[in-house]
Amino acid sequence: MSDSFKLIKNAFDRISRLTKFSEEDFRNAVKPVAEYYNAVLVSMEIPFKAGSGHILTLYGDSAADINGCQVVRYEGEQSVGGKTVLTWIGSTEHKWSDEDIEDIRFFSKSACVMSEKLRLGEMANRYFYFDTLTGLNNFNGLSKIAAQLVRRGVFDDYGCAFINLVGFNYVNKKVGFRTGTKVMMQYAERLREMFDRDEVVSRVGGDNFIIFFKKKNIDKINRIAEGITINVRINSVTINFDLTARAGVFMVDRPDIPLDKVLTYLSNSINYAKSYSRTNVVFYTKDIEHKVVEYKEYCQKFRRAIDKKEFFVVYQPKVYTKNNTLYGAEALVRWHSDNRTIYPGEFVEIFEKAHLINELDFYVLDQACSDLRKWLDNGYKPVKVSVNFSNEHLDDDDLVERITEIVDRYDIDHKLIEIEMTETVDVYETNRLLSYVNGLHQNGFTVAIDDFGIGYSSLLMLQSISVDVLKIDKAFIAEVTGDQNKRENIILRHIINMADDLGVEIVAEGVETGDQRENLTSMNCHRIQGYFYDKPLSSSNFSDRLAVRTY
Repeated sequence: MSDSFKLIKNAFDRISRLTKFSEEDFRNAVKPVAEYYNAVLVSMEIPFKAGSGHILTLYGDSAADINGCQVVRYEGEQSVGGKTVLTWIGSTEHKWSDEDIEDIRFFSKSACVMSEKLRLGEMANRYFYFDTLTGLNNFNGLSKIAAQLVRRGVFDDYGCAFINLVGFNYVNKKVGFRTGTKVMMQYAERLREMFDRDEVVSRVGGDNFIIFFKKKNIDKINRIAEGITINVRINSVTINFDLTARAGVFMVDRPDIPLDKVLTYLSNSINYAKSYSRTNVVFYTKDIEHKVVEYKEYCQKFRRAIDKKEFFVVYQPKVYTKNNTLYGAEALVRWHSDNRTIYPGEFVEIFEKAHLINELDFYVLDQACSDLRKWLDNGYKPVKVSVNFSNEHLDDDDLVERITEIVDRYDIDHKLIEIEMTETVDVYETNRLLSYVNGLHQNGFTVAIDDFGIGYSSLLMLQSISVDVLKIDKAFIAEVTGDQNKRENIILRHIINMADDLGVEIVAEGVETGDQRENLTSMNCHRIQGYFYDKPLSSSNFSDRLAVRTY
């Protein structure tokens, strides 16, 4: 066996043992062969994509004078991204023979084949384990790391968080998909920068991420939920996006827990955060799991409950305290299912999140109008009935028309119907609310703002929207005492005086004690709703109350 063949065989053996492409290992393999043939320069061009590549110097000095030198250039087979090219440049003092050139070409062919194999293997590995958009681990990469943590017995050093961006579709709508992709890439990079090298950030599709974090760093998950600001430039203009997120969190409680179990816990937590929770960060508990199942069952039963009229309406009287006389009522919904009565606190928020509440609101209005029609037909003098409408309706261009159609179907005077809506801080929703209030007024309905005083926009909203009634939230009423200097009393007294100056009716709801009634009347609030006077009454019982109005 010739010396040249031994060198080539040894170099080939070294390259064939590589499991991933390494510039240094290729240089070490090429060096003995290059020295044997007195090469000045050996370079390798590795394609990245069509028309471009990266040139590596495997041997020699790329700045050396190579004028007049022999050149042997070998181009590998066309593959993903182009061809791998190996170029040999010989010394001017030593001319290669045809046999030398044949050996060099044989070596080059072998090197190119092995390079392509390693490069394509590396690409396949990267596509399999990494997200192509952000460079973060994908689900396969996450699974691989989870298995390593289990094998090392350290998985319980970590917490796991499922991160879901809130309203990312808005970004794409505002700046387009291409720029939206840049925003996503920047967001992913910011997440990567927040965590240590032994923590894992992965993108598992769309605007969803899973993070393995050291338990001591739980505050970082809270910061992600609060929001990360991303800046992008479009046509010389910088646009800021404050990207908030929801997080379902599970603190790993044993080192050998399988990933599929962790993912189940995360799925329940993030579903609860997205659909039912008032907070954006939800920690997994068994109770959460039960609630998610229960809430899904509620949503699945909704259609049947509507069709079978399992929802029914009760009426809470409103009393004018100067003469203790009934003057109105609020229509409240109840649900009779599986031999028990379910109260709104258990299902209204669920139906709001599931976008089912709109249909339920119209159902309640229909039932209230039906009862009003019966009372009228039976000779009772009715009172105004208020019906709650969720702010989910603010996207409905036909809201006023639909309300009017239902009321007119029962031939009810519009003055007998009051629509209750909730204050909002969103500028878009405030503008829509203004439009609906104006439309309802034009059709003869009165409008009440429910839960007034608990939001941040109460006074600003009154500045632009002319409503008829303000309902003071029961959280305020619960704090009412005889102490005139108490902060809550001072605030409430000013709200009542302001409403009086504006010609707006004030109703206090949730009044349960005689002391609360006396304190409210001393502040000149004489319209009261609550258990102090009456609990919510069925339609038949309320008709009895219509017959005897004085308490």
